[in-house]
This record gives sequence, structure tokens and C-alpha cells, in this order.
Amino acid sequence: MKRIFAIIIICISFYACKPGIPKDVIQPDKMEKVLYDIHAVDGYITTLPRPDTAKKVGSSYYMGVYKKFDIDSATFERSKNYYYTKPDLLNKMYENLMKQLELERKRNDKRVDEEVLIQRRKELAKSIRVLHYVSTSATPYTNLVNPFTFVQIAIQ
Repeated sequence: MKRIFAIIIICISFYACKPGIPKDVIQPDKMEKVLYDIHAVDGYITTLPRPDTAKKVGSSYYMGVYKKFDIDSATFERSKNYYYTKPDLLNKMYENLMKQLELERKRNDKRVDEEVLIQRRKELAKSIRVLHYVSTSATPYTNLVNPFTFVQIAIQ
């Protein structure tokens, strides 16, 4: 009886010590969202022309991301280091991020295409000129030739 009780205790403790994500680390679903926003900020910062401007603007954007997800930079760094040690979890998160970024790129391409089409229509509307025909005869349009009439030429 003591052996069975000892085996049950060992089994319970084995399953209770199941490795999981620690409480001080951002959970994977939230970490995906944080990484998405962090990478969006990184992408924007790389477009800025001056490095000092990028540092000033970047720090405020990063703080905005941290505030949005109610975390701080230390928690983000700790979580990032944890997920670096778990490449299978990190890989799964980045696969989902790539899908999200691809959908976002398609939406932006569609929006840009629509904006370009609207801009081209505006430019065409500006360049259209109204053709005024001044008739020299008393009745208008009497000296016009219909360009769509078929004329047979006799070959001699």
C-alpha cells in the first residue's frame, strides 16, 4: 500500500512540474501582437533620414507600444530572451506574424492602387479640354463629314 501511495505521489508531482511559460514572461498570443507592433515601429524608424531623429521618435513609439500592452521594456526583453531559448514557439509566432504582415501588405496595396486610380482620374479631368466647333454656314453641322461612312473607290 505504501508503494502505491508513493507511486501516486511521484506521478502527481511529475505532472505538476510540467514546464510552462513563466508568469513573468508575456504569453505567446500577446507576444505576437507586441512583436507585430514593435516590428511596425522598427520599419517606420528605418525610413527616417536622421539617426538622432530616429532615436527620439523611436523611443516614444516604443513607449506607446509598451503602454498599449501594459508592459515595460524589462518585461519585453525578458520575454524576448525567453522565447529565444524556445525556437519552436518563436518560429510559430513569426509564422503567424508573416501571415498578418502579408494580409496587411495586400490591404495597403489595394488602398494605394485605389488612391493612384483616383489621382489619375483627377489629373485626366484637369487636362480634358472642351472642343468648340465654329460653323461658317448658316445651319450648323452642314459641312461636317461623317468619318464612319464607307466610300467605295472605283479602280480604273
